Amino acid sequence: MAAVGKRSSVNSLASTNPERRQFNRIKKDNTSDKVWGNLESELPKPLDKRFIEVKKRLVTPENYSAVQKSWDRLQIALKDRVAEIEDAGPEYIPTVDFSSIQANGKFPKEVADLIKSRGCCVVRGVVSREQALEWKANLIDYVKRHPAIAGTPPPKQEPQLWNVYWTQPQVQARSHPSIIACQTAMSKLFSCSPDVEVDLSSQAIYADRFRVRYPGDSRGLPAHLDNGSIERWEDEENSQTFRPIWEGRWEDYDAWNIDHRAEAVIDLYGGPGACSVFRSLQGWLSLSDNAPRHGTLELLPDIKLSTAYILLRPFFDHNGKLDMNSTYFYGADPGMGQVVKESWHPGLFMNKTIVSAPKAAPGDYAFWHCDMVHKVEESHEGTTDSSVAYIPVVPLCGYNISNIVEQRKAFLEGIPPPDMPSRHGEEEEKNHADRGRPEDILTIEGKRIMGLEPFDLGEEGITPGQFAIRSLANEALGL
Repeated sequence: MAAVGKRSSVNSLASTNPERRQFNRIKKDNTSDKVWGNLESELPKPLDKRFIEVKKRLVTPENYSAVQKSWDRLQIALKDRVAEIEDAGPEYIPTVDFSSIQANGKFPKEVADLIKSRGCCVVRGVVSREQALEWKANLIDYVKRHPAIAGTPPPKQEPQLWNVYWTQPQVQARSHPSIIACQTAMSKLFSCSPDVEVDLSSQAIYADRFRVRYPGDSRGLPAHLDNGSIERWEDEENSQTFRPIWEGRWEDYDAWNIDHRAEAVIDLYGGPGACSVFRSLQGWLSLSDNAPRHGTLELLPDIKLSTAYILLRPFFDHNGKLDMNSTYFYGADPGMGQVVKESWHPGLFMNKTIVSAPKAAPGDYAFWHCDMVHKVEESHEGTTDSSVAYIPVVPLCGYNISNIVEQRKAFLEGIPPPDMPSRHGEEEEKNHADRGRPEDILTIEGKRIMGLEPFDLGEEGITPGQFAIRSLANEALGL
């Protein structure tokens, strides 16, 4: 897919690290509504022949035997895990209390280990039920006051997903002290080397929408992964994250080490199905009583096994034998969102391993790892709405700095953020006097997330990497 144009990057800035990777961010192609690759065919579309060389770069001849054996072990491990997930159902997804976060901003070790093994969780009681319901009511009032605001689907009927980003409730939620504390605790599940330029204690803004889903059937999202597609294989820095998998050692893979994710590119093509920001965890804040069979989120709650299977799948034929010459990447089309499909990924047993998220009351916060398979229930069998506000975890790193600059500009001007350009003459928030403003930001941490306050360089105990990335962010923001 051809790039529409380049966005700003931080490559003109001075750096304490002369080896820092330079990023050229790509403008989104807003001429197409096609987000996913073709899921209808028996086989996926083969990619260009150059992807044979990508495969050969990742899995080298000296590792062929080890990778084959690792694939065989993986099949056995997945079958064992299927029984566990199927037996537990939604309860396999951990639920933890917000109040369990310790004074150091982290979850207790036993809680953290459980979340890390499953790759997802629901955190109870992050904000009060009353606060969450008030935000929902104000969001609905806002779109009713501005009926020309577009939604998905377009408002022939009540849309489910509203294309607004800067309302007062959204600005308040993103800057609420408990929301930020919960994001930080989740971010600290990741680890990195002290010199790696990433700050797990600081967040960057990624403005997303809100959803109000009413009972009934709807066009759901296919099972998919966020945080890039073919980039997991093609981008050399990105692929380094998965080095143990390429070497036949998937058991040693750590989904929570961020050393190579910090400068990985996750959007090489600027397609409508890609996100140009590194979200270490996707998340939503519940604005209603969400529950299984009520149109809620569905997850495949095992991050290590599912990631290893999806990444190794292009290296094996339908007989389970190593195949280094095909270019089937099974749902990882350039510029498209990465999809998974039962017939393409039979070893995942998706009809048994993808389970609904447990009940989430207003004020609860659901999170899932950036490489986790997820989808949305196709049917809402409840009697009330299923509503959420999408608020991901976006750590401060080099790849995300220019995003803060762009998002700050979009916020102050009241226009959609770069990943979600308006189309077809959609009304934008810039003409709404009642949209969110800087004075609606609740905390100084919230102002930092929005790029309106400098990151603290004098904080005691920060690593060299944290100091360097905060300095670079402040410079890019002119603070």
